[in-house]
Amino acid sequence: MTTNKVSQIDGVQFTQGKVISDNRGSFIKFHPSRDLEDSLNSVALSFNPNLGTLRGLHFQVEPYAEEKLVTCVQGAVLDVIVDLRPGSITFGKWTSFELSAENAIQAYLPKGIAHGFQTLTSNSIIHYCLSACYSPESSYSINPFGDLGIDWPLKTVSISERDSDGLTFQVAAQKYLFSLKS
Repeated sequence: MTTNKVSQIDGVQFTQGKVISDNRGSFIKFHPSRDLEDSLNSVALSFNPNLGTLRGLHFQVEPYAEEKLVTCVQGAVLDVIVDLRPGSITFGKWTSFELSAENAIQAYLPKGIAHGFQTLTSNSIIHYCLSACYSPESSYSINPFGDLGIDWPLKTVSISERDSDGLTFQVAAQKYLFSLKS
């Protein structure tokens, strides 16, 4: 079932997981709301013990650009996405939304969407289903404090050097565009 949340980025979709609970705990099953361009054959988990941890804004260029299904399975995060796709009606725009174990929302991100998050609780875990394996040569990060003007809600307590020294939006968009022409 699709949530009431409408994406501000073209092609991004949200689905609501169906939570089934009993005395053993709970079980959540997601059904993607559309046919995916590629099969999602890679899985990743991000374990984040500290409140205020910032990861991203990450993306991969072709031939390793990724479709993603992103879910917070423990805790809560402010999820941020940026549209790098040339010709998209939302090119250059970013938006944010909360993903949490409590709201059981899953976000579908098409290729060309940079993704990052900041933990809103300690011990947050993010689950990814991806259409491509990690490729260091095709992987980039946009500076989350740079020219996009993102207002992160918490003081950042942990961020990688790669992320804090990330690309400007313009350079990231050029890298993505160039990969489409190759």
